[in-house]
Amino acid sequence: MSEPELSQTYDPKEFETKWYKFWIDGKFFEAPVDSKKIPYTILMPPPNVTSQLHMGHGTTYALQDILVRWKRMRGYNALWLPGTDHAGIATQMMLEKQIEKDEGKTRHQIGRTEMLKRLEAWKDKYGGMITDQFRSLGFSCDWSKEAYTMDPHLSKAVRAIFVKLYKDGMIYRGERLVNWDPILRTAISDDEIESVEMNATLWHFNYPIQELPGEFIGIATTRPETMLGDTAVAVNPTDDRYKHLVGKHVKLPFTDRLIPIIADEYVAADFGTGCVKITPAHDVNDFEMGKRHKLPMINVMNEDATMADNVPARFKGLDRFVARKEIVKGMKELGLFIKDETHRNAVPHSDRSKAIIEPRLSLQWFVNMKALAKPAIEAANNGDLQFHPSLWKKTYLHWLENIQDWCISRQIWWGHRIPIWYCQSCQTVNTGMDDPTSCSKCQSKDLKQDEDVLDTWFSSWLWPISPFGWPEKSKELDYFYPTNTLVTANEILFLWVARMVMVGLYTQGKVPFKDVYIAATICDKQGKKFSKTLGNGIDPLDVIAKHGTDALRFTGIALSPLGGRVRMEIGDFEHGARFVNKIWNAARFLFRYTSGNATIQTIDHSKIDIASQWLLEEFARTSEDTNRLLDQYRVNEAVNRIYHFVWGSYCDWGLECAKESLNGTDETRKAQTISVLVYVFDGILKLFSPVMPFVTEELWHKMPKHPELPRAKSLVVENYPVGTGPHRFASSADQWARIQELIVEVRSARALANINPKDSLKIEMRCDQDLASIVSSVEGLIKRLVNVSDVKAGPNIQRPGQSLVAIGKGFEAYIPALGLIDIESEKKRLSNERDRVSKVLSGLTTKMSNPNFVDRAPEDVIVQTKEQIANMQNQLKSLEQNISALS
Repeated sequence: MSEPELSQTYDPKEFETKWYKFWIDGKFFEAPVDSKKIPYTILMPPPNVTSQLHMGHGTTYALQDILVRWKRMRGYNALWLPGTDHAGIATQMMLEKQIEKDEGKTRHQIGRTEMLKRLEAWKDKYGGMITDQFRSLGFSCDWSKEAYTMDPHLSKAVRAIFVKLYKDGMIYRGERLVNWDPILRTAISDDEIESVEMNATLWHFNYPIQELPGEFIGIATTRPETMLGDTAVAVNPTDDRYKHLVGKHVKLPFTDRLIPIIADEYVAADFGTGCVKITPAHDVNDFEMGKRHKLPMINVMNEDATMADNVPARFKGLDRFVARKEIVKGMKELGLFIKDETHRNAVPHSDRSKAIIEPRLSLQWFVNMKALAKPAIEAANNGDLQFHPSLWKKTYLHWLENIQDWCISRQIWWGHRIPIWYCQSCQTVNTGMDDPTSCSKCQSKDLKQDEDVLDTWFSSWLWPISPFGWPEKSKELDYFYPTNTLVTANEILFLWVARMVMVGLYTQGKVPFKDVYIAATICDKQGKKFSKTLGNGIDPLDVIAKHGTDALRFTGIALSPLGGRVRMEIGDFEHGARFVNKIWNAARFLFRYTSGNATIQTIDHSKIDIASQWLLEEFARTSEDTNRLLDQYRVNEAVNRIYHFVWGSYCDWGLECAKESLNGTDETRKAQTISVLVYVFDGILKLFSPVMPFVTEELWHKMPKHPELPRAKSLVVENYPVGTGPHRFASSADQWARIQELIVEVRSARALANINPKDSLKIEMRCDQDLASIVSSVEGLIKRLVNVSDVKAGPNIQRPGQSLVAIGKGFEAYIPALGLIDIESEKKRLSNERDRVSKVLSGLTTKMSNPNFVDRAPEDVIVQTKEQIANMQNQLKSLEQNISALS
């Protein structure tokens, strides 16, 4: 057997493209319907078709890949369904900006037909970028099932759900107040709005009372430009100050209109002047009051937020913010200005264009959500739908219990056009799965389709069913629905997750997935969420270029707790790169002993030492823990559990303890030792394959064959270790763990006392007879690992004078120090350290005695503080014993 050739360091560029092609060519990620296997399905949240890879993808999507790869190795028919979203507003906005920059034209000047052609071309040019980048991350999607929300069969599903909801009376058209984006010139939903805290001005004005010349009623507003659409002034019916004014009128400044003073309990008598101007067409609360009192609704703004033709000539055509200044100026001229004051206000902005939203009365299409929400609420309450972390269940329920109807029409061109045709002869509304050629009522052929398109989320809420063939019945839908796990970000819990649950229950009678995993939020080191606006993000492609995909995946996941916030910087990925090289170098060490005449054998329990038995048991326990943690969606804990096993158990202990046998003359012992190391290293590659697929695949193919480990064609379809099997040594492992503690404590005592590592020590250890027997059986390993010339152990050992002590569970190990250290210098050092530890311990104890800290601190902080106190107490005890012994 020749030694496999491994370079001194791992170079990811040599292997990543090679192995991804190997997996794709081998169809290892494809998941055809197979009744003999249990399906496990994850839906990839479809990124915008024209977007590029960002760190959110690097972690959130890597989590999905880990779960899918793990389940695939557990024998499931694992499907990770990939796809992209046409992203109506986002895509059209990008192209419109480009056209305006290059040609100085708007979409209306170009025309709908030409604009749609350009949007298709734009999608074709940039649409594959994100999925190509996903391939560079090693994502194990079934690319044969890749879907796009405007694919023909997905578009058919969109039409089908619209028609079904319409015929069930759950879609309606109405004039309602909507969130209007004046830059994109379209309605957007409440969930697409970002509230921004800003300094705002509150202006106070007088309105003259028509019936009482010389008397006024005071109002306050942050949006003076909307006063031109006022249709009433409201007071609280119990407010004695204004009871005599109810039923009278005010003359609206700048206009000839008289508007009534009305009474409504919504008005807070103790807020401001107790009087509120009512503008039903431009304020949500005013709209509801306007409906109650049957007030006129006057829209005074155009689609671009300029003032409309129905306002006085002085303000006509002005931008809303210019009009605001002019109205304030005009009120001063009329002597109706009282004062202004600055205050902080949450101002709604469009998440896409960043424009300040203008509430606007508009004719739109809506989905009645109350009926859809009820079963979705029940699914969470009865446990059919689980959230991880569970705290998100409360957020989900709060939104559904207070749900508003969903405005699904958008005044843009890119997307699924609303399948409604209006008869120009009799005004009948026509819809169906096929485009009508004549009116269903009067048979007129003069039909005109609705100009609007559907909200992008109206197609993506069908993601659990439309890629599998719905509305048709299909074997894929029967087999893969309901899916298993959805991994997503908390910000689309309402936009996407809740809506998928509602439509899944509506069409299939079952929730679309059983578990919702809310991924961690990635922030910079100052705790600010990564964003393009702040420019504080990390480009994952830069990380891949420098450190490789495995380092990116490992670091991103290891740092990301379930549903938490992660502070991350570019330097963190060096940790992942070092660990990848640690595994690489462990393989290089191993391969030195698997070449030549080395024989890999079946492991014989009677021929392996206690250190090998411990390593096999620790591997089995790590396998059990990893599967348990992954089952609980504690993915970062699972990754860190494997990491500590590899770095600590295998490399620091396993390889170090094996050196004596590997370099010895006993061929049987050598063969058994290397066989254990190969067996466990094979298991390490399997454990880490879902996390770091490239380096593990490369090393696995170079591994010598082990007689106990039959091989698949690729590591990605090997059996994932679960901890079962013949090689369990619980008792031996526990015994060796006690010896490890002794070795660690003696090494620590040596290091703290600055004893030269080359100086041989003597150890006299007081312990029970059981531990003394274990020490005797492994004396040779202890001597080599700690550089000890003599070890004595037993219950009757007395501490010699001028000795150091190493304390562990059930033992005190004494190290005669005379001649090895400067006693007086060591006593001084120990005294200083005792004072430092005492000070730290005092601070921690004071903190724990403070009720404010104990009551307010998170539970994990309390536990951590208690552990620190116990650790400091042990350190203090050891220091005091050493000072006493050296005196």
